Amino acid sequence: MNPVWMQRGRRIALINPTKFLGNLLLSGQHIQHLVSYCADEGIELLLVLDSGFRELFEPAFQAPGVHFVYYPRQLLKARRQRLKAARAWLACVRSIRRFQADLAFTIEEDSVSHRLAHLSAARFRVSSTEARYQFGFHKYLQVERANRAAGERSIWFAYREIFSKLALPVPRDKAYPVLSSVTAQVPDLKSGQCDRPLFIIHAGASKHYKIWPVASFIELALRVIERGYHVVLIGAGAGDAALNRAVLAGLGESYRQCTDLCDRLDLKSLAELFAAAAFIVGNDSGPSHLASALGLPGVVIFGPTIEAIWRPLGPQTRVIQHRHVCLSDCTRHHCRQAYACLSTIQTDEVLESVPEVNAAVESAAVSSVSGNRSHGVRIK
Repeated sequence: MNPVWMQRGRRIALINPTKFLGNLLLSGQHIQHLVSYCADEGIELLLVLDSGFRELFEPAFQAPGVHFVYYPRQLLKARRQRLKAARAWLACVRSIRRFQADLAFTIEEDSVSHRLAHLSAARFRVSSTEARYQFGFHKYLQVERANRAAGERSIWFAYREIFSKLALPVPRDKAYPVLSSVTAQVPDLKSGQCDRPLFIIHAGASKHYKIWPVASFIELALRVIERGYHVVLIGAGAGDAALNRAVLAGLGESYRQCTDLCDRLDLKSLAELFAAAAFIVGNDSGPSHLASALGLPGVVIFGPTIEAIWRPLGPQTRVIQHRHVCLSDCTRHHCRQAYACLSTIQTDEVLESVPEVNAAVESAAVSSVSGNRSHGVRIK
């Protein structure tokens, strides 16, 4: 027997304006699978995404019968453009309602997704969580996210369960979405010629309990510069900018082989930089997931966050976590050891996790002699 929503029509709306890049990447394969299914079956699909992800993800999710509406999050945060923001929000809601979905569903637990689903005017509305939103939906899915069975702890499996419970097809093997529109391109760094491979460092994160000590990032940067790399610092916002300034200040004369690109790259430009780089080391964050999705080798440093749930999916990504030093009452927001799970991670351990660092430099040196530099880049 067909599910209720299939009996009522063939127009689906996925309300997913998450602000977290990592979440969108971890659910992206399921979204691409849904896109393909709807295109094959002649089903109209509406994807509601955060406006900041448009340039990178619209090409990845584009197909016949797919429509996009973008939630204007950045505009809503601009205090001096309240009237413009209100109009943009109303336009977003009206576009969702105009689609006249037979099914509207959420896959995240955030309030924005659920508020838009409430306002969608869909005939059948499904929430992926009952814990916080107990009205306005025709069905609530009981999907465990934090305490899943061994072997299925990744949040990828929770997303898969949501789609499966809606009788939608799901992929068998977990992976990131295919981002085929990304090509390697290096932005302006410093004038002249850079013959060094690029080593990306992301010292920031969305939460303080995810950040490896800045002194450790300084030591890491110094050591990879000694090995022949040009370090590129990335990030966005005041917090990341302050961390990057601290890293640069700690490099001494080596600062010439380090460039700070904080707040200078949009998401697509960041992806293009990753496609041109050699390695990355960063905290548990969206950029680390993007690098992993693009196959950039590197290391992701985890603090008290549950690694099994949020671990990057890419095979070239290593994860380091020291949860074994935590006390029994340690949580993300409460630690009597000043987050020793982060401070006890040594630079040696990080470098040992990417033994290709030395091999890559040696390879680049050989290629340089032959006139074919595989890792060096020309800086505009």
